Amino acid sequence: METTRQLANPDAEISLLDLLVTLADNAKLLILGPLAVGLIALAIAFVLPKSFESVAILQSEPATASLIATAAVLDPAAASLGLASSESVELARQTLRDRVKTAMGRNDKLLTITVSGRTPQQAQASAKAVLAAIYAQSRPMGASKLKLETQLADTKLRQQKAIRAGDVLLPVLESINGRSGVPDGRDAELVKGYTELLNTVSAAQSQALVIEAQLEGLTDSQLVQAPTLPEKAVSPKKGMIAVGATLATGFMLLLFVFIRNGLRNSESDPASAAKLARIRRALTFRPKA
Repeated sequence: METTRQLANPDAEISLLDLLVTLADNAKLLILGPLAVGLIALAIAFVLPKSFESVAILQSEPATASLIATAAVLDPAAASLGLASSESVELARQTLRDRVKTAMGRNDKLLTITVSGRTPQQAQASAKAVLAAIYAQSRPMGASKLKLETQLADTKLRQQKAIRAGDVLLPVLESINGRSGVPDGRDAELVKGYTELLNTVSAAQSQALVIEAQLEGLTDSQLVQAPTLPEKAVSPKKGMIAVGATLATGFMLLLFVFIRNGLRNSESDPASAAKLARIRRALTFRPKA
């Protein structure tokens, strides 16, 4: 039966044998070639500049993530790092922008800021410079600052007036509590008024804290994680570079071997040889007379 199948389909058996023969004839090239390229790529990866990443986590609003990519943050940060002195302002800004990555949490409002550098110290210093620029930019300025300061003064004044009014009512309420009998309607109004004063003081205090936080802007108190000092480089990934170069070279050499073998076999076939000749003539550049 097996002999009958081979006679019925000789081309399949021959094609498989030709494939194995081609691989065997070029085994050294297909094995040593990719290995050599992989070793060279690994050696090159060792001399490539390293990159380190410093990570800081800040509790803030999503708008802060967009603010980091603006010139208002990047320019002062680049200036503090000395980038603007060695490069143009626009180039220094772009250099720092390429080194900064941000990720905003959907539910926890935690902004992760990742800044890269050639050394661990440079990465950490860059992250600190970016944070300092964010802090400065988050503080209100000009008319917005003046408006908030006016609101804060009015709020504190309202709080003080309510406290003074409460101090006046408190002895009266104490005397009412010391009397015997059922309190009349006037006493009930005094108790209600004192309660409203307490609510006013509490609300004014809460509002004052909110306004003060807006005036202060972002600070280290919102910093969940200070910029880290990285210990290991994140790039280049030497193993991935070596493996990738080895696999790519192996594939290209395998393709080259089969194409070369196919061309050699075609030259022995008259019909294929004629087609190859036509292709060569079509690709040959002939200058016009």
